[in-house]
Amino acid sequence: MIDPHQAERMVRLRWACRRTLQVLDRPLGTFLEECFQTLDMGEQFAFERLLKAQDQEVLDWLIGNRQPRDTGIYAIIEKIRQHNDLTVGE
Repeated sequence: MIDPHQAERMVRLRWACRRTLQVLDRPLGTFLEECFQTLDMGEQFAFERLLKAQDQEVLDWLIGNRQPRDTGIYAIIEKIRQHNDLTVGE
C-alpha cells in the first residue's frame, strides 16, 4: 500500500519539476520519476532544495555555467547530468 504522505510528496515534486523554462522539464521530471526513490534522504532533500531555485540558476548549473554553493545540490546536479546523458536519445 502506498503511504499517503509519500504520494502527496511525489505530486508536489512533480509540479515543482514543471518549470517556466521548458528545457528543464525533461531532465528534472525524468530524474524524479526514475531516480528519486533510490536516493537517500539527504539527497532527496537536496533535490527538493534544487527545485526551489530559480529556473535560470538551475539551467546554469545543469549546463555547467555555474556551480551551486550547496554541496548537496551540486551532487544532485551531477546525478541529473549523468542520468540525462544516459537517457538522451531514448
